[in-house]
Amino acid sequence: MISFLVGSSLVFPNPNLVVAQIFELAKTGQLFIYLWQTFYKAFLGLILALLTGLFLGFVIGISQRLYELFRPLLMIVRSVPVVSWLSTVILLWGIGWKGVVFIVFMTLLPTVVFNIAEGVRAVDVRLLEMARIYSVSKKRVFEKIYLGSVLPFLLSAINVSIGTMWKAAIVSEYLIGDSGLGLQIFQSKFYIDTPKVFAFTISAVLFGLVLELIFSSLWERYFSEKST
Repeated sequence: MISFLVGSSLVFPNPNLVVAQIFELAKTGQLFIYLWQTFYKAFLGLILALLTGLFLGFVIGISQRLYELFRPLLMIVRSVPVVSWLSTVILLWGIGWKGVVFIVFMTLLPTVVFNIAEGVRAVDVRLLEMARIYSVSKKRVFEKIYLGSVLPFLLSAINVSIGTMWKAAIVSEYLIGDSGLGLQIFQSKFYIDTPKVFAFTISAVLFGLVLELIFSSLWERYFSEKST
């Protein structure tokens, strides 16, 4: 209906053209290649953010002084727009996958660190006191008390990060990428191929929703098993 009201396929293409374009891209296999190219960069950025965020989150979660010291810095990093990282990334690596991974990493890191730190700070002090009285080893305290408290916060951080990583990766590819969905959207827009722009955009949205649904189902299964 919007396409009919606008009356220009350059602005808003006919849905039939968009669907036909999606099927054509899927049929040739190009769509899946572009999806994979974006996914591996987004996922690598997420893994790096989780590994770094776990370490930093534990450190600043245990120490109130470090928490107060790092909190403003992390809030600043969280507020930096994606485009503001461009000059740094281009100077460091130029156009390519490294910049995309770095931007995804920097976008997700504050969220992961804050969630892990909150998980550590939420540890029941009475459990720690009891462990100290019964001389429980530090390894068991870490595994049974700290990790038990942090795990729901870690899953929450991943749940929030799934959609964010996908969007950050596509925007980064659009600006500085050499492959993936973001680059295809940029090139299609450059050549004024609007049906292709919509085809890639809809494919990106659908794949992002699938990722979030997969993790949400894993999340619900985990908590249902914990509650039984």
